[in-house]
Amino acid sequence: MFPDNLLLPLRIFMGLTFIYAGLQHLTDSSYFDPSKAGYIGHLVSQYAVGSPIHDFLLGVVVPNAVAFGYMVGVGEALIGIAVLLGFLFRIAALAGLILNFTFFLSATWNAFPFYFGSDIVFLMCWLTLLLTGPQVGLSVDGRLAKRIPAFRWLIGRYEVQSVSTAVKPEAVVTQSEALPLPKRAALYPKQVTEVNRAFDKIGEQFLGHEETRTILEFVRAFVISLGVDRADTAKILSGLQNILNRDSWTEPAPEPVMQR
Repeated sequence: MFPDNLLLPLRIFMGLTFIYAGLQHLTDSSYFDPSKAGYIGHLVSQYAVGSPIHDFLLGVVVPNAVAFGYMVGVGEALIGIAVLLGFLFRIAALAGLILNFTFFLSATWNAFPFYFGSDIVFLMCWLTLLLTGPQVGLSVDGRLAKRIPAFRWLIGRYEVQSVSTAVKPEAVVTQSEALPLPKRAALYPKQVTEVNRAFDKIGEQFLGHEETRTILEFVRAFVISLGVDRADTAKILSGLQNILNRDSWTEPAPEPVMQR
């Protein structure tokens, strides 16, 4: 529904940012050194003040700070690479969303006003990428889905169709034109269209007569299936309309009641 490259700048920005963040954490010696001020355990203890996940941060993260530090660094780098390549794109976007949501509840929870914190902005960016999915022509997921049907869930049904065939505008057709035609009728589609329109026009005069409309449908199918000539079709329609317009199709007037 929109060009494939429309969200490409956002995708590149998020991918490079997360790769940079992951490498920075993994190469920062103070991040894993309890004797340094930049130790992840010290940082998490500060983030826990006033955080809605205070107990989780102090009870689970701080005692295992080094392990969580490596998980965050490696996770950020992998998410960034996956987003840039478009490989398992939605899974990577979901992982990034969860990670930034955790950061929002801890590292930037006390930011005031809330828009001063960057994590809520990243959160909305991940949500956008998660909902839209990968750009089919610019992702590994798109190529996998094109070649292997089992991977089509990676990009969704609509986008799979856009990989193989371009979306073409559909012509507006009436209900009668959309009906499947008999084999013989396919030889003269233009005449069949005219017959259907004529029958629809007659049928509009008998909206309240279900039996009459049923008869009309049988006659319509009969005329089309036999491949009646154009001139003969006009005669049949004219005769049919005359029959249907007879007074006999109207309800008879009630007979007068004989008075004594």
